Amino acid sequence: MTPGTLEKVFELFGDWALEHGRRDLKFIWHGGEPLLMPDTFWDEVFRGQDRLQRRGVRIVNGIQTNATLIRPATIPFLKRLLGERGAVGTSADPSPGFRELKGAPDGRYAEVLAASLELLREAGLRYGILFVVHRQALASLPAIYRTFRDQHPDAGLRFNPLYRQGRATDAGTWEDLGITSGEWGQALIALHRAWDADGRPANVHPFWPWQRLQEGGEWQLSCESSGNCSASHFGVDPDGSVYLCGRSADGQSLRFGQAGELTASALRGHPIHQIVTNRRVYLKQTTCKACPWWLYCHGGCVNDSLLGSGTPFAPTSFCEGLKAFFEATFDQGVAHA
Repeated sequence: MTPGTLEKVFELFGDWALEHGRRDLKFIWHGGEPLLMPDTFWDEVFRGQDRLQRRGVRIVNGIQTNATLIRPATIPFLKRLLGERGAVGTSADPSPGFRELKGAPDGRYAEVLAASLELLREAGLRYGILFVVHRQALASLPAIYRTFRDQHPDAGLRFNPLYRQGRATDAGTWEDLGITSGEWGQALIALHRAWDADGRPANVHPFWPWQRLQEGGEWQLSCESSGNCSASHFGVDPDGSVYLCGRSADGQSLRFGQAGELTASALRGHPIHQIVTNRRVYLKQTTCKACPWWLYCHGGCVNDSLLGSGTPFAPTSFCEGLKAFFEATFDQGVAHA
């Protein structure tokens, strides 16, 4: 992303935040690998965010990295970027031989990852781990859960299904690793049992918000279950293209336009917002009308609908699996609201 594009992105979302009465903006820096970016790029980031803060907007940064480039010399930069409220996110897989460094012997990735995360712990930097559930992992999910929790008890831990997007669209890859809706439901059941036996820690998702909802406590669903993601999320490509979210950017769908050509008012009144809002209303009145689990997923992620059905006005392609999980796990005490 060029300095000029960065400036336009910061200006657009600063205007958007102030027009919406929001005083906080969170930027999550993705790649590729954002730690490959030179110091000159990050200098531009800090300058642009300083301008936002002078306008009265509070900034939080996060960074998504494979964590293999974190070194002692990286820590001062991460402390500056993340401050007290930001965190490092990484996607990890402990299965031997499954995720490895190119040209390195099997097991080297796990060693480098462990060393990097230990540096973060020692520096007092928060981090979270995402595990993408794929077919080869289905039989080992309780052990995978236990491995992450034993090694990283204070880290946020999240489980997502493998989406048929990006490199997973390759037929051979999907045949080997893709999972069905039913398999995702059974995976959630197995992982929830492990979570339950672990004392139901609050830093494991997607279970904690659903449990709080079931119990009637305070809760905030993650974006794919909220039914209202367009009110709070955007994704921006390196060229300044603005999308509904990062997943939309990956699939190049639900695009608002270019940061330099959009205004905050245009974002606010954009048809994509109407699509997401109307989708929620439509599903509640039609396909999801009689579903007792509406409040738990609101029809699921609109990107899943586009991938599975070619239309936003359909439930997530993981609908049946989610229902099977909810029915096996929760009482049907929360209905439409």
